[in-house]
Amino acid sequence: MEAVVQLYGGGSVVLAPLLEWETTLTGGVPCDSFYLKCPYHAAQAALLERAWRVTLQEKGTVLLRAVVDETEIVQNGAGRTLEISGRGLAALLLDNEAEAVTYTRPTLSELLRRHAAPYGLSWGMFSELQGQAEYSVSSGESQWRALEGFTRWVGGFVPRITAEGLLLPAAWKDNGRRFMIGAGTPLLELRWQDRRYGVYSEVLVVDKVRRQRQRVEHTAFLDRGGCCRRVLYVPGRSSSAAMRYTGQYQIERSREGARQLTAVLPGRQGAAPGSVIRMERSDIGIQGDFYVEEAAYCCNAAGETTTLRMRRLEE
Repeated sequence: MEAVVQLYGGGSVVLAPLLEWETTLTGGVPCDSFYLKCPYHAAQAALLERAWRVTLQEKGTVLLRAVVDETEIVQNGAGRTLEISGRGLAALLLDNEAEAVTYTRPTLSELLRRHAAPYGLSWGMFSELQGQAEYSVSSGESQWRALEGFTRWVGGFVPRITAEGLLLPAAWKDNGRRFMIGAGTPLLELRWQDRRYGVYSEVLVVDKVRRQRQRVEHTAFLDRGGCCRRVLYVPGRSSSAAMRYTGQYQIERSREGARQLTAVLPGRQGAAPGSVIRMERSDIGIQGDFYVEEAAYCCNAAGETTTLRMRRLEE
């Protein structure tokens, strides 16, 4: 693994061979992150003042492009080391607040120009989206939330950012490829979590001015005996479609991470966020297809491991 530090104003530094490193890839929020440790030399002190971005790569393949959040120089009995940590480029949108604005007939292109382009994010080809009603961004919301709120509302998806830093303003599509974890796959740990607390079974959206109510149900949770209702009041100008969207959004947020499978495997595995893992572990009763939401790769003195956090594909 090679780490290259880009300096603000120009130039870059290739760090000494890494002693330890860890990357966590999500493609969204919480955003990608990294930590690395390498030998340190005094000549690097002045350069670190301008440390701006980090590119982690291996054999010409970029594993992560990220923002530098923190650098630390450590001297102890083991010698002098440099530690750097940071987050993926989604941090540029998460860290910057948007101004309050209301769009009359917003388009995805307009949202990208206003909320992503000024922070250095680029994107490829995408299908245009246009809202048929007003879309408002509140003061203090992050630029990420301004963009994500629109794509959820109009397109029904959350944008993603690749490890290389490219914004993908489109819904994820299953390419049909499957990685396998079967009875013979070596596993260091396997954990299935099913959390019910905090998951909404129903959201009642109430417009007191127009005297309208929209009930949005989480059918799958209700079918399992879930019972957790929330009542949400919205401004009088909300349309019926906007009220339904608000209720569905609250349910989706409440269920995030509620049912997840975590697998820790030895070595570096090829699965990344967006990959699909086919589980065939009848010995513990976990089978089916799982979508990788987070992939963490760690390398230290004990060797390399891969940790995959997944949810069922149909959920």
